[in-house]
Amino acid sequence: MEVHHPHHPTHKKKWSEYITEFIMLFAAVTLGFFAENIREHQVIDNHKNQNLITMIDDLKQDSIQINKRIYEYSNSLVKFEKMKDYSFAFSHQEMNENQLIDSVVTLYLNTTFSVALFINNASYKNTISSGSLSFIKNNETKKLIAEYYEALYGKLVVNNTLLDNDYNEFVGKTFGFGFIIKSIEKLPFQTRSSSDQVEDFKSIPALRKRIIDPEFRLLVNRIESRCGYYLYVMQTAKDLNTKLLSQLNKKEF
Repeated sequence: MEVHHPHHPTHKKKWSEYITEFIMLFAAVTLGFFAENIREHQVIDNHKNQNLITMIDDLKQDSIQINKRIYEYSNSLVKFEKMKDYSFAFSHQEMNENQLIDSVVTLYLNTTFSVALFINNASYKNTISSGSLSFIKNNETKKLIAEYYEALYGKLVVNNTLLDNDYNEFVGKTFGFGFIIKSIEKLPFQTRSSSDQVEDFKSIPALRKRIIDPEFRLLVNRIESRCGYYLYVMQTAKDLNTKLLSQLNKKEF
């Protein structure tokens, strides 16, 4: 005898159930989207903060180098002025030739005026490449970063080249020797000490002729002018460096 099971009619969903399911699915997708968006924003924000923290460290190192350059070029200007004074005194017979040569060469050997400033822009490049710069909300911070790493950096590149060119021209037309002869210690490949070589150079007629020539003052004046402008660039760099460091230390990114 066959047993017939009753057929249960299929439950028909109400429109309200479809709407509820749709809302729940939409909410889940939306929440997932927002969660992913927040996660990506947090990752970018962390990268931004890390790059700016690294930038602070770079700026502190730049500050040390800037202050060194300011000290060196400030002293160089004083020494160049003395060189011109010695040359003027010789031309008015207030110094003899040997006194002039000794005084000028001694000043030159104790003058640092060809060391250029190179600022570290690695953290800035990372900030640009990661897109973190667009997430910096503070306009003053953005403005100072652009001035320091774009405007100032470009000015430094140009003036570093000009400084190198003028230094090489000055040395070539006057003393004829640069950093190697200025070395305090005897270098491994040197057969004579630096002091012996200096005395040798001072005895060479061509060098003596260059220094006693009145045109020597013009050559010194030209390199002094270059160093004076470079000092101005260094002081500008210090001002911007100080402002940017102060702004970043506020942590107002």
